This record gives sequence, structure tokens and C-alpha cells, in this order.
Amino acid sequence: MVSDDKDHVSVGFVGAGTLGRGLALALDGVGCNVVEVSSRSRSSADWIAERIDECVARDTAQEVADACDLVFITTPDAMIADVAASINWRSGQGATHCCGASSIELLDAAADAGAAVGAMHPFQTFAALSDPTEAARRLSGVTFAVAATGWLADYLPSLAERLDGQAITIPDELRPLYHASAVLACGYVGTLLDAAVGLWTRMGYAEEDGVRAVAPLARATIEAIAAAGPVNAVTGPAVRGDAATIAAHLSLLSEHAPHLLTLYRELTLASIPLARTKGVGEQELERLRRAAEAEA
Repeated sequence: MVSDDKDHVSVGFVGAGTLGRGLALALDGVGCNVVEVSSRSRSSADWIAERIDECVARDTAQEVADACDLVFITTPDAMIADVAASINWRSGQGATHCCGASSIELLDAAADAGAAVGAMHPFQTFAALSDPTEAARRLSGVTFAVAATGWLADYLPSLAERLDGQAITIPDELRPLYHASAVLACGYVGTLLDAAVGLWTRMGYAEEDGVRAVAPLARATIEAIAAAGPVNAVTGPAVRGDAATIAAHLSLLSEHAPHLLTLYRELTLASIPLARTKGVGEQELERLRRAAEAEA
């Protein structure tokens, strides 16, 4: 490690998209020494440099690496390994990426040169943000999946703590499972809510009417889950064992939105364990299963 004082580790960023800019601002906000940034878009690098005292925008990743103890590679995931391989690393230097689906193997080129390597993925979404300062705010209090070697094994978890978050360790072979959880909790929730909004258009309303109706319901559901857990927060006909309502839904879906039949059936079947946990009897569960599997 270049510096034994965690407050004086010089930090640089290669890649200044939404996550890169947000993380740079967030780390600066908790006292980290963010000093260098480069990006394919010089304007994005300049954006960070203009907002962080003594941070300098550079033209190349190598310039950032030459000046910093720790380099965060916050490029698109597909570019991380190539960027790492393009840099001449120093022994004892730190290199870290923020990809969720992969671990430190993306930084083999840095490790081969003697650098400590790490992965620090925030379990958070940055979609639809026009202001990178909001990305910085979203990084506060979240879970970070951390894998690291050398001095980064202690340093990266300390960064998560400074951001009021928690660091967890996922075995490398299970990292895709961790990422699948993120996709289910975020990307596929988006897909599911798109389906819900789409039903409003089939009832004659505009999409914005559907969003206006669906968003408060979805928000309240997430808040209830955060407060009480999925079992206590979940509601609906499936977890009540109401097979007749499920059958009615499937009947009209087959007429008005047949593309959603498989999704609705599978979600109903996936709800059966929750219904059992909530006390629905086995006979009701069997009727629920038959309703979900019946031809509409």
C-alpha cells in the first residue's frame, strides 16, 4: 500500500458515467482524497473535476494510474478487463471495479503486475438519473458486495462503512446469483410494473395514467416490505388462496393481454409458498395451483 493513512490514499477514477461521477462525489463527501479522473468523454471528467477540490481531469487512464494509490475502473462492464490490461500498474497499487456479475478476475492484468485488486459493487440502481449528485445520494446506506486482495481487503469495506453502508462477501462462484437477486429486485420489477401499466392502456387509459395509478401502490409495497418483510407485506388473491379471483384474472388476460398469461401463471405458482406461510390450507393451495395451471 502506498500510504498507511486511509485518509490520505489518493483515489482516481477511470470512467465518468453516472456511477463513476456519483461514487466520486460520494467518496469525496466522506473525506476521501479523490484527485484524478479520466473518461472517454472529456466533458464527463471535467464535470467531476469542477466539483471536487484539487481533482484533475486527465486524458488517459494511464495518467490517472500514475498519480493514484487506488484506481476505480467505472467504465461499462464489458470494458473493464481491457482497460485494466491497458494500464501499467505498480506493485502495491490498488485497482477496483464496480461490476456486480463478476469478481476480481476482471483485474487479472493488474494483479499480475503486483497490484491489490478488488470489486466493490453497490446493490443499487442508478437508472433514469439526470443528476449525478442523486447517484451520490443513492450510494448512502446501501449494501456493497466486496471482494479484494492485499490492503484493499480492509480498505474497501471501510469505504462502505464511511458511506453508511455495509460490506458483504459473496463467494466468487455465487456472484452471478447475487447479481440475479439484483436483477429480480430491480430490472424485473421494472418489467413487472410495465406489465401492470400496460393493462391500464388496455382499459382505455393513457400510459401516464397507468404510471400515476401504479407507482404509489408499488412504492407502498416496497416500503411495507422494508418495514415488515415480504411475508408480512405481501397481499393479493394468491396469498389469500382465492382461486376464483385468479381464474377470473386469467380469463380476461387471455382475451385482452394473452402475452401476460405465462407471467401471471408463474407468479401465482411462485406465491404458493408465501400463501402456505400465511396459513392458507392445503386444499385451498391445490385449488390455487389448478386455477393457475388451467387453460384460460
